[in-house]
Amino acid sequence: VKGFRNGVGLTLNPGDNQIYSMQHGRDQVADALGKSVEYNAENPGEEFHLIVEGADYGWPYCYYSHDEKKKVLGPEYGGDGVKVDRCASTRAPVYAFPGHWAPNASFFYTGSQFPAEYKEGVFVAFHGSWNRAPLPQAGFNVTFLPMKNGQATGPHRVIVDGFYGDRSRPNATPGDHRPSGLAQARDGALLVSDDIGGMIYRIVYRGN
Repeated sequence: VKGFRNGVGLTLNPGDNQIYSMQHGRDQVADALGKSVEYNAENPGEEFHLIVEGADYGWPYCYYSHDEKKKVLGPEYGGDGVKVDRCASTRAPVYAFPGHWAPNASFFYTGSQFPAEYKEGVFVAFHGSWNRAPLPQAGFNVTFLPMKNGQATGPHRVIVDGFYGDRSRPNATPGDHRPSGLAQARDGALLVSDDIGGMIYRIVYRGN
């Protein structure tokens, strides 16, 4: 494997016995391209990948553009935000989450406490980032991506939120709470670690 940037949340999917990983996207791509703060806030996407032996994932030459919905050439290598060039031969992500959410963990659920649909997908803990400023920050949540046969079957949805507090502030402070790790308790509850608040949250399903 080559071309992988800041691979985090390496996890085994017991459904297909394959290894998957999140990837932290780069910062400040809009500065290099002369694009808007809105472009910077959403790009590049945070990529979720199936790990395939011998695959090229594109770094440092390519990044995932939500505008183009594919990998495009980085500005340092002649890219303009649209040009694909050598990125056409790199491996596409299973899914691209919003930019600068900073994924730190991913986890395939195998318990029985949550509804059966949660066995068909992946949970991701997002730590949040500074690089959406001056726009409000985002991330700081636990998100679920539905999947089947190694492919995303729908959009992601946030299932645990409220860690960050006042999102209008441009940067997080030590007083915030930020998801970092994921695990499954024996009773099927979802455990979420918070590396700023120094806590572990136990998420249980109570029904509608």
